Amino acid sequence: MAKFREFYVPSGAGSNFLAKQCVWIGNPIEFAPEDYSQNEYFIDRVKSDSKVMAYGIRNSDPTTAPAKYYDCPDKSIISESARIKPILRQLDKSLVEFAKHNLIDGMKINDSNTHQDRRMVIEYNGHIWREEFSVWTNAFFHILHWLPSSIELDNSVLEKISQAEDFFAKCREYYYDECERNNWDVFQISHTHPFLSISPRLKFPSNIDTMAMELDNEMNMYNNALIDIKMNEISPDNYFIIRDKEDKFPEKSENLFINQGVELSNQKVSFRKIYFENDENEIRRMYDFFDNEDYFDKNRVQIVSEFRQYHKDNMRLVEEMAPKLYEQINGKV
Repeated sequence: MAKFREFYVPSGAGSNFLAKQCVWIGNPIEFAPEDYSQNEYFIDRVKSDSKVMAYGIRNSDPTTAPAKYYDCPDKSIISESARIKPILRQLDKSLVEFAKHNLIDGMKINDSNTHQDRRMVIEYNGHIWREEFSVWTNAFFHILHWLPSSIELDNSVLEKISQAEDFFAKCREYYYDECERNNWDVFQISHTHPFLSISPRLKFPSNIDTMAMELDNEMNMYNNALIDIKMNEISPDNYFIIRDKEDKFPEKSENLFINQGVELSNQKVSFRKIYFENDENEIRRMYDFFDNEDYFDKNRVQIVSEFRQYHKDNMRLVEEMAPKLYEQINGKV
């Protein structure tokens, strides 16, 4: 029976580094060389034989002559992808207009990146079933996650969102079914729980285990700063940066959207314990989750040292690019 292990790590919290360390254990598939100046890794975050289905990948079975694309035998997905494409286009247009004319917490909604991600989904919607696509499908729901109760979307937009969720769920469920039929294990790291980024009505396979990384308010602010630094978006007016020494972190840990995936998952690990406290037991739990606990036990000293160095390199970036936040972090944690 195929095993499914999904670990949800927020953007900025080292998902590529963790894929390199905990999933591939020293033999990562890299999309590009490490960027030492930004302490960035570019690692395949899915380890599975299901890669034979991925878009643009040809079936390498030597009995297949000539090699051909791994086609989807479920004709309902093919027909549904054609039906849903104009609806996704309309939904994208509605979300662009919504972002132009609404504010959240008095700030203009920055929809440029999510708009580009939605265009990616629309262009390749016939191939969503082939691989992990939640990093892009999430763009259709991103605004919803942050909306205050005082702002509502039109019912027509909500109906299109519901149809998008159903299509994305159908594609992901087919992916799970193909993996089960072929006995392909799937070990993956993504940013958001699929109930939030694909559909709340998604049906998981029976043999799945899920884990999410939890951040408190302080760690969330630090992590948001890292995102801005690594995307070269630091500025004096940046929303996420503490600009004055008098500014304080919240005394209480409020309900953060970033932790909604924690409530939906079977297990959780702590961002603070992993990076700031360099807790060996917490680090080991991630290796154990991906069935690599023996590797951790044999290489414990080196692994913990590498986690410590990764954190130091990130702190160096914060000290250089956001010194006031660095002072707050060092004085508080």
